[in-house]
Amino acid sequence: MMGMQRPRTVPLKHERIADALAADIQAGTFAADEPLPSEAALGRRFAASRNTVRQALAALTEQGLIMTRPGVGSFVTFHPVDAEPALGWASAIQQKGAVGHVRTLSIREVAAAELPTGLLGSIVAPAERLLRIERVRQVVGARTISLERSLVPAVAELDGLPEQGLVDDSIIATLREAGLVAASGEQWVDVGTLGERDAQLFERTAGSSVLVSRCVTRAADGTLVEYAESLMDPDYFRLHLTF
Repeated sequence: MMGMQRPRTVPLKHERIADALAADIQAGTFAADEPLPSEAALGRRFAASRNTVRQALAALTEQGLIMTRPGVGSFVTFHPVDAEPALGWASAIQQKGAVGHVRTLSIREVAAAELPTGLLGSIVAPAERLLRIERVRQVVGARTISLERSLVPAVAELDGLPEQGLVDDSIIATLREAGLVAASGEQWVDVGTLGERDAQLFERTAGSSVLVSRCVTRAADGTLVEYAESLMDPDYFRLHLTF
């Protein structure tokens, strides 16, 4: 009887090359929009065949780090996002041109108890329930770089939102149309880990590290406009504060 094969733990050569090049790209060794060295040059650097180099480049393309133009070469498409709280994560990503797609996973009504305890008293009076909006942002190549979960008051102006969807795919625009305008806010950013379900969305291993942003915005009268928790791929995000 043949013995069971052990799971492979050592990365293949093209995977090691892809990891090394990804680290160079993320460190800024190869700048955004600049070409990578030729396949021949990469082959010499890594002592690899052209086919192995091409496999590595294909992996980087799938990760949204490069794009390859036949007969021309491979160019860096990775733009690290400096997200300032005043600008907002979404605006910062869009300005960098890094996002290829924003996908709404679900919009549903939930109990107010889903809010952190300290915020329960700030819900606008008629809205004893909330709308929970879950979305992912992906770079070109369909790699998920952030998972965002927002809780907003289920005011009458937002009736039908689960069926109709967001205005212009924007939570801010949707809330503004409903008369919910942020006048102040607070944000916390720390390091967390991915649970099983979230890891599947990121196509990463459970327990992988992510940046976790928690942000609450309030109207001029102090009532809740939005509470948002975002899980962000640290390969694509960094916090930049100006003061």
